[in-house]
Amino acid sequence: MTPTPSWVAPDIGIDDVQIRVTTRAGGISQPPWDTQNLGDHVGDIAENVTENRRRLQSALPVICINWLRQVHGTHTVRAVDDQVPMADAQWTTDAGRALAVLTADCLPVVLMTRDAGCVGIAHAGWRGLAAGVLESLITSMPANPALITAWLGPAISQSAYEVGPAVKDAFQHALGETSNACFAPSTVHERHWMADLCALARLHLTRAGVSEIQGGERCTYSESDKFFSYRRDGDPTGRMATLIWRTG
Repeated sequence: MTPTPSWVAPDIGIDDVQIRVTTRAGGISQPPWDTQNLGDHVGDIAENVTENRRRLQSALPVICINWLRQVHGTHTVRAVDDQVPMADAQWTTDAGRALAVLTADCLPVVLMTRDAGCVGIAHAGWRGLAAGVLESLITSMPANPALITAWLGPAISQSAYEVGPAVKDAFQHALGETSNACFAPSTVHERHWMADLCALARLHLTRAGVSEIQGGERCTYSESDKFFSYRRDGDPTGRMATLIWRTG
């Protein structure tokens, strides 16, 4: 039987906008990338990744999928044609153009205007998040931040995400003392912290003028049947895609 791409489809309550998050099932990649690995930079056989991406696009009601070469930075681009730019965020006003980011613990953040006229997406690992990738995307989109809704996709949860002092210091530098509430002391390692990526993203979004924020409940680390997790599985492992597109 031919594998069928598998995904979760959150209801964000905005007509003419669709979001999908692929799961690890429904592709042809072999262990440890089993099976719907969409990352072309993690050691998987290139032909398998190409076929997984082809099947995904064929199963979705979109004209194309725009991918990125992600570098944990803050650069934002407007999605055009079939280019694959080096960036960690992108946006579009085109209908039928799906925007994608790849993750395996990092936080995918989707933005959409409430009139569905413009959509954007960002890959927000801790480095990009602290450096301002969400602010870069928000200022690049031709939209008033007050009219943007954000949705936070599956990412590693605070209970599984231990970080060193450099991470906490980076967010304190970016957000000030308000970021302290997003860190709990580790019970395992001294001067280490359990970081809440979703809470940190909400602080960045709020400071940038986005007040309506949804999602943030799914954990890549604990949902091993659904999602890849770099922290849980090690290297190599696969990547999921989060996608958003305008339907009209």
